Amino acid sequence: MDINEPSRRRTLRQLIGLTALGAVNMLRAPRALAAGKIARATAIPGVGGKVISRQDADYEVWRQAMVWHQSKPKRYPQLIVQARSEQDVIAAVKYAAANQLKVSVRSGGHNANGSALRDGALLIDVSAMNDIVIDAARQIASIQPGVRSLEMIQAAREQGFSFPVPHCSSVGLSGFTLGGGMGWNWPQCGGMATHSIVGAEVVTADGRLLRATPSENPDLYWAVRGVGPGFFGVVTRLFLQLYPAPRSIMASSYIFPLAELATVTSTLDAIRQTHDVARVEPIIVLMHHPEAPADAPPEKSKIVFFTAFAFEDNEQAARAALLPFAQSALASKAAMKMEYQPFAFEGLYDRYFSLNDPAGRCARYAVDNVLTDAGGKTLQALADHFRTAPGKDCHILAAFNLRLQRHEDSCFSWVADCFVGCYAIWDAEADDSRNFAWLRQTLPLMDPLAVGHYVNEIEGRGHPERYQQCFSAANWQRLQSLRQQYDPSGVFHHYLGHS
Repeated sequence: MDINEPSRRRTLRQLIGLTALGAVNMLRAPRALAAGKIARATAIPGVGGKVISRQDADYEVWRQAMVWHQSKPKRYPQLIVQARSEQDVIAAVKYAAANQLKVSVRSGGHNANGSALRDGALLIDVSAMNDIVIDAARQIASIQPGVRSLEMIQAAREQGFSFPVPHCSSVGLSGFTLGGGMGWNWPQCGGMATHSIVGAEVVTADGRLLRATPSENPDLYWAVRGVGPGFFGVVTRLFLQLYPAPRSIMASSYIFPLAELATVTSTLDAIRQTHDVARVEPIIVLMHHPEAPADAPPEKSKIVFFTAFAFEDNEQAARAALLPFAQSALASKAAMKMEYQPFAFEGLYDRYFSLNDPAGRCARYAVDNVLTDAGGKTLQALADHFRTAPGKDCHILAAFNLRLQRHEDSCFSWVADCFVGCYAIWDAEADDSRNFAWLRQTLPLMDPLAVGHYVNEIEGRGHPERYQQCFSAANWQRLQSLRQQYDPSGVFHHYLGHS
């Protein structure tokens, strides 16, 4: 297949209009069944929200709704509580403690492992708690844990602010920020979103509602900022630092055959060495050409999709930020390019992350990753293996310019330049073993170049030790000590494989 052929170029034009992330985004989930008319067979004193037990006729509908993708883990909570308030959360935690039920928590359900689904658990679903209050004078957003990405950006924009929100509109802010939070506009918005948490309200294992800030319960505050899905409490409210909203957003995209990956990575390295592009978000995706058959040979079907995003105060600044890419070999050697694409922030979701986009369908899903200072080398190490990807939707994504910093008041542990994530995506359950095997084989290829791992996108089902590798040894040990302090009876589930 010649990607310069006219019909191929038409397809590439359609693809390039989506930008890199839009072309491969798979994070899709409906809101929880908040409005469903489901009878409550089980009552928990003090809980006003819905309570669903394993004996209820609609239990399986609710259980499957707790995970956004189609590979629903075969794990079965005893009860699902859809909390409407912090009092519901407190009552549910106390009930679990009194009845020897371990608690798991779900906000948006986007965790690839479906970590909220645990056998015999009391699952607290906080997705219906979605209040937002913007304090413009202090530039602080006070949000409940069920607030979604699009809701957050809309509320902030009304006041002239922004936040490094998730790339998909339906991702919940709670799980996203607690695990790190790699979102839109991170260079201008404090890097990882977890470091923009300035306070939280947390229900602990004994049913207390505690405030966690740098001065109030600072150890809980330290844990909230980066702990991910193994937290020993329920966050019922987050206080988030806001940033000035960008007035001009642009993207420049370039497509190459996979054989030209070295051209892309070396050019990006050269640009970053000779120009100040720290405010740009460069993303490289190794993916299947959307028009090529799934079984086409890799030399004819695999491509490199590079996009640079600029979020600036005016069009002139955005163009200047993207100019080094337009003057480089990326522009002169690309099979296809589309430069200086303007769009509105809120339009990012509708245009690039719409449920109507075939690339956005919900499928079966698994992911693992590294945080690294050698993003280009990591992609090169994975390139040959990517040629053997078992399906056309499998892809590898690298996000550069993370601007990670070490914070003493955060358990997020790593300082690294780049995230590299490997994504296996498929349809049939019969193909599970093949796809999981392909993903497992990426680990020895990328791990030697790792600084650490991003806890929100770890394949913990087969490798529970990788959760520990998401933290420095000292931070992991401190988390275990705090778990013993705040949850000595083990009311809350640990990370998958650690309970």
